Amino acid sequence: MKSFVVENEHLTRQKEIIPMEVLNTPITVIGAGAVGSWVVLSLAKMGFHDITVFDDDTITIENMNCQFYPHDAIGQSKVAALHRMVKQFANVEIHALAHRFTGREQLTSIVISAVDSMTARKLVWDSAKANKAVTMFIDPRMGAEMALMYSMNPKDAKDITSYEKTLYSDKEAVMERCTAKATIYTANLLAGLVVKAVKDAVLNAPRTRVAQWDIGKNQVQMYSSEAKPTPAKPKTKKKN
Repeated sequence: MKSFVVENEHLTRQKEIIPMEVLNTPITVIGAGAVGSWVVLSLAKMGFHDITVFDDDTITIENMNCQFYPHDAIGQSKVAALHRMVKQFANVEIHALAHRFTGREQLTSIVISAVDSMTARKLVWDSAKANKAVTMFIDPRMGAEMALMYSMNPKDAKDITSYEKTLYSDKEAVMERCTAKATIYTANLLAGLVVKAVKDAVLNAPRTRVAQWDIGKNQVQMYSSEAKPTPAKPKTKKKN
């Protein structure tokens, strides 16, 4: 009997959820740390293959508790190690750029800003707004047990106004203690929210615009792009 290989057979269990045709969407991930490294792996596992990653950092011992890197990669470039591991785990060749995003690079479709400073976040946002091809901007922010995600259309006036109110300065940022900065479960949960936002974006489906998750207290709030205020019920006069 003649054997054959089904193309993309490893994606068959999700094809009614994530159609094959959307997997060509270009995605740029800026930052390959606690959230970015898991996001890139997850996107590749989902079948996305046009993934560009920017990061000029190297792997250190402090990254071992919550980032997608092995101990034998300490001292290596994050994007070089990520390129190798994503190929091994998902058979996808990412575009790994071992330099800091400057804002002059061309961006398309979906941009994920997995950076660790407000200065860098504003730079990526301004670049996404200026690039006509960018359709969705996703900004995950992480504390030890706190996850926050914004999923915004950088061409929509309402989203622009709403998002830019969140761009405070680095001096105003709350600094956690060195021993209470990052946990693997927060990184993984937040990465899951991000890739779900990508799925909604490529399908043009209702999306979570803002998610606030206090993981330590088991409290979550999500605000949908389709959410509408409940109309007030008309007051009725009591009959005498």
